[in-house]
Amino acid sequence: MTSFDLKHQRNTLWQALQQALHLPTPPGDELAASLQALATMDRFWTYPGLGVMLRLQAYLAQGQFTLMRQLVDNCCHQLQSESYRMQTFRPFQTNLERLDRPMLHENRQLEAVPVAPLKPYFEVLIVHPCPADYEMLYRQQLASFKSLHDEFVYDIVLVDCAEDALTAVLANTDIQACVYLNHVPVSSVAASALYPQFSQPLLATAAPVQWHDVVEANLCRSMRAMRPELNHFLISELSPLEMSDAQRAQFDRVLFHLNPFQDLHAAILSGVRQRFSTPFFDALQAYSRQPKGVFHALPLSRGASVKGSPWIHDMLDFYGNNLFLAETSSTQGGLDSLLDPTGAILQAQRKAAETFGADSSYFVTNGTSTSNKIVMQANLQPGDLVLVSSDCHKSIPYSVMLTGAYPIFLETYPLVDYDLYGGIDLAQIKAVMLDLKAHGRLDQLKQITLTNSTFDGLIYHTEHFMMELLAIKPDVIFHWDEAWFAFSHFHPLYHSRTAMSAVKKIRQRIVDPAYWEFYAQWKTAFDANTDEAKWQQPLFPDPARVQLRVYATQSTHKTLSAFRQASMIHVADVGFDQGHFLEAFRIHTSTSPNYQIIASLDIARRQAALEGFHRVRECILLSMQLRQRIQDSAELAAYFSVLGDAQMIPAHFRSADAAATPHDLAGLSQSWGSSDFVIDPTRVTLDVSRTGMDGSSFRQLLMTRYDIQVNKTSRHTVLFLINIGATQASVDYLVQVLSEMAAKFAQEHQQQAALTLEPSLALPQRRYYHPAFMPFTDGAYHACDVRRAHYQGEVRRHVEFVPLSADTLAQVQAGRIWVSATFVTPYPPGYPVLVPGQIITPEILSFFAHIKVKEIHGFHFEHGFKVFDDEFLAQLGRTPVDAS
Repeated sequence: MTSFDLKHQRNTLWQALQQALHLPTPPGDELAASLQALATMDRFWTYPGLGVMLRLQAYLAQGQFTLMRQLVDNCCHQLQSESYRMQTFRPFQTNLERLDRPMLHENRQLEAVPVAPLKPYFEVLIVHPCPADYEMLYRQQLASFKSLHDEFVYDIVLVDCAEDALTAVLANTDIQACVYLNHVPVSSVAASALYPQFSQPLLATAAPVQWHDVVEANLCRSMRAMRPELNHFLISELSPLEMSDAQRAQFDRVLFHLNPFQDLHAAILSGVRQRFSTPFFDALQAYSRQPKGVFHALPLSRGASVKGSPWIHDMLDFYGNNLFLAETSSTQGGLDSLLDPTGAILQAQRKAAETFGADSSYFVTNGTSTSNKIVMQANLQPGDLVLVSSDCHKSIPYSVMLTGAYPIFLETYPLVDYDLYGGIDLAQIKAVMLDLKAHGRLDQLKQITLTNSTFDGLIYHTEHFMMELLAIKPDVIFHWDEAWFAFSHFHPLYHSRTAMSAVKKIRQRIVDPAYWEFYAQWKTAFDANTDEAKWQQPLFPDPARVQLRVYATQSTHKTLSAFRQASMIHVADVGFDQGHFLEAFRIHTSTSPNYQIIASLDIARRQAALEGFHRVRECILLSMQLRQRIQDSAELAAYFSVLGDAQMIPAHFRSADAAATPHDLAGLSQSWGSSDFVIDPTRVTLDVSRTGMDGSSFRQLLMTRYDIQVNKTSRHTVLFLINIGATQASVDYLVQVLSEMAAKFAQEHQQQAALTLEPSLALPQRRYYHPAFMPFTDGAYHACDVRRAHYQGEVRRHVEFVPLSADTLAQVQAGRIWVSATFVTPYPPGYPVLVPGQIITPEILSFFAHIKVKEIHGFHFEHGFKVFDDEFLAQLGRTPVDAS
């Protein structure tokens, strides 16, 4: 595989060195070249460190290949297994001393159990103008304050310029804190060899350089944009009185040159400790260790009703004792109430807001379906208008129905060849808003709800979309359903394409004097232009009128380490009414929330704050590797192809650089550019049409024969999700399975006639409604009173059933009108094809006749579609619009 990033290239060099040393006659020149190449990039890591590199060079010069092989094997084992990320406190032993000796893993034995406890290990980046002269001083001084009682083990890595610092934080996923000194140069000769290739392309999302600021302040600002979870400390030559408040605000703490090392050590550990702390999980553990007499609900609390039972003791054996010790309905004793948090849950939610870049965050234990209902209930009232993507999750229209608001469904572009839907064209959203404005209804529009990313991995350019739409309505609320996107906040590849990262950039932009000046010039030219086509050009919001109101709902359990149904709501709303929001929260939240789910949200936040960048980087790497291995294998390419941006996004939505999907991180970032849509690399959509099997049958084969679980399929595709739990072994197994299947397909197809592929399925597009359920009929875009239609459909005398049959299709094609009385939702993917009040078209009937999904909510397989009867519709009056 092409080097994905600098860390991948470094690991590849270590592996090449190991392979060369295991040859019968190790090639000296090749080893020397590998060591030299490795030295240019290994300087960004402390582990295994400079001492190891010097020892390897000495062994090579002496021809000591056996000792060199032993040391390289030990280093590769630690790096590949990541065992070094947990270490014991050994103040008098270096990495070289630990690694340059025989290791038990060489004999395939278990590692010896350490006497001292293992602790998380991390590295601290120090950006110093003269690192070679001061490294030993920093090591000795910081080592004098390290203690066996410290919760963590850390080491330092020094670089001498800003460009190297940026390269280091993007390559070294173990870095948890950055320390800056004054007079750091921007670049160096060594940095210029790596920075343009590996780092600069990812800086497109960084904050603009403030030329009036010193290098270290600008560098810190860029570092925060790249990896917002890190802590930043400045060791300043200036006195406190000489530093401006604005400059000090860039850093978490400013230390001064008068013996800063003790405070620096304490600050480093404190910063990591703050992110490591899990208030509710810690409180729940403490509660479970206390003796309790339970005279309350939950008989199985502390396992009381389970331990003495001869009939259900296997429940205790399976789940373990701790689950029952932590199971309680109490909100006292250090615990807290999810409905009115004042203690541990409140602290955990505040930490989540800081981690995910929100103003405030809320834990939800009923899944993102409930999170969506809370956001809708908080923001919408009866009669409001809300724009909703047609392929939204079913919880969205259900939520709108409950509020009494009127949805206008936005059509997604279809991918007919693959039976998939894409995204909503920005031009369409603008057209709907301008149509509402022309008919005096723009004030009724309260919210725009879009899915980002979609089930199939289509990602919006959220910053671009929100900026343009704010130009038409500066106070519109944006609700981004990020059910599948919680992980994305933790890698710079996705910045500007997530709700909260876009909020940060827009906020910076609208207070920038340069933007105010630009807007004044643009507005003058815009107002002078009398051509109505000007609204189709890029629009810019008035910074004096913008009221940025953004909500993100995330299924934390889908992409981070939380239990099923664990969800979060992230809020960045300048008009946030907390009292109103909490009322909606309490309406939809159980009074008996699951404490294990809440604790898992706390834990998921901790992991994301400390190793989110590491984990997300790994899953992007594995997904890109999987894509390339399928593409490069003639055996696999004969039957499978991976869909990318070129196949799933029309060319006019992509930037000029996005013609092909690159296999390296920097190239991927460049290719995305300013594209309206991109495809998340961690969503691997496999076209299986050439196998002769449909997606559903292919999934069944994977699950029954190979124990590979996948979720979503279409007629011609199967979707594989590479999440933060994926490993190299799991990807290797998938490739092995696909290779075995390809070999069987090749053998079977030689014995059979040519394959006849089923034609692609026409996907339903525009929705039509019976006028009786339309709040207005003028204008080009129509809303639907879903709530009225839903409750009318619950009256038995108003409805009947029509079967899904050829006769029904023929009648509809001949002009027969049937109006759905309920939501009809195939699952997966889980979006409603029909809503109450919607006219059933021939395209919809054909779609349901050919989809291969066993679970269709709202459709009765015995009776058919639930529709309003003609007599009831006649009583309502108003002739339906032509839906043909």
